[in-house]
Amino acid sequence: MNDDNPYAAPQSSPQPPPLQYAHGDDRCWRDGAELLVRPGADLPRSCVKCGDPASEYRSRTFYWHSPWLYLLILLHMVVYLIVALIVRKPASHQVGLCARHQGQRRNFILMAWLSLVPLIGGFMFERGGMILLGVLLFLVMLFWGLLGMRVLKPKKITPELAVYAGVSPRLLASLPRYPHRRD
Repeated sequence: MNDDNPYAAPQSSPQPPPLQYAHGDDRCWRDGAELLVRPGADLPRSCVKCGDPASEYRSRTFYWHSPWLYLLILLHMVVYLIVALIVRKPASHQVGLCARHQGQRRNFILMAWLSLVPLIGGFMFERGGMILLGVLLFLVMLFWGLLGMRVLKPKKITPELAVYAGVSPRLLASLPRYPHRRD
């Protein structure tokens, strides 16, 4: 029987060939100041913020969508949220944090939750100036907390490769260069 089917879809390998380096891992690389990881791969057991040994090593899922989707906010915020939830691309990794950065992240999470206090307080005083101040403090604390609690900043996620910024230069220096051209 002939296995050659002329009607079959063409087969190709979308992932670059596996690499080998000193640690025997072929799933994490550096490219300038960016970390490149295959989706589902574990990161080295170092803090991604400073490069020290990690005291916490957890599975985290990161999401990314095209920056062009932010234009939908001009149309309507709900439309943007629905479309972003539908088209976002996920990548899960085991990510490490040292005790210091774990504590900082916990403080930013606390700040995001405590941002409700000035909002509620501003509405309790029922004066225009206090309400405005409460709303402004709420927004500043919420966005500062949300930005500070991020572990990694996804720059792009595809089925073959996830690209992150905000990684320790010390951790990046311990990884091999990515030998394949990224387009």
